[in-house]
Amino acid sequence: VLLLAAAVLRAATLNEPPTENGQGEPASERVMPTYDSDGALLLPKDWRRWVFAGSSLGLNYTEGAQPEMEMFHETLMEPSAYTHFAETGTFREGTMFVLVLHGTGEGVLPARRGRFAAELHGVEMAVKDSTRRPEGWAYYNFGGMDGIRNTARAMPKESCYSCHIKHAKRDNVFLQFYPLLEDAAPRASRVGG
Repeated sequence: VLLLAAAVLRAATLNEPPTENGQGEPASERVMPTYDSDGALLLPKDWRRWVFAGSSLGLNYTEGAQPEMEMFHETLMEPSAYTHFAETGTFREGTMFVLVLHGTGEGVLPARRGRFAAELHGVEMAVKDSTRRPEGWAYYNFGGMDGIRNTARAMPKESCYSCHIKHAKRDNVFLQFYPLLEDAAPRASRVGG
């Protein structure tokens, strides 16, 4: 009987909701961006396990430009930042997105039609960190087909930031391309909702 009571008590504590940390946020640990001693962003080791935010095929931001090669883009979001966004509708300091670029594959059995994401062409990140950039967001390129680097320096402000600040649906994030992510936010925080 004592063992049964202990098992029931343990099961009950495992199913308890997380407590708050005093700031209205769950007690789960925030994962924040990390940098090396030279200020370069470190590519998180677990980025492949992040939350799926959305995907696109052949998306291009330059008017009139024809891509040399159509690519699949998958966007993943760091899980603790995703939880914060799903609860508040805001992107907290330390929010990180990874953009994974893949070539397209086709004609592989058993598939008879269609295309799929094939070889890795690049890994990029968007990071909200006002301690490093006064404008808040910075964008990083970790390389691609010639290899993925473990560190990257912020790209010039003109390369990504200027487009994001002008066209992003919310706080430098192209929510217009991520309906799954936008739907995760509380209804009251949705634009027009």
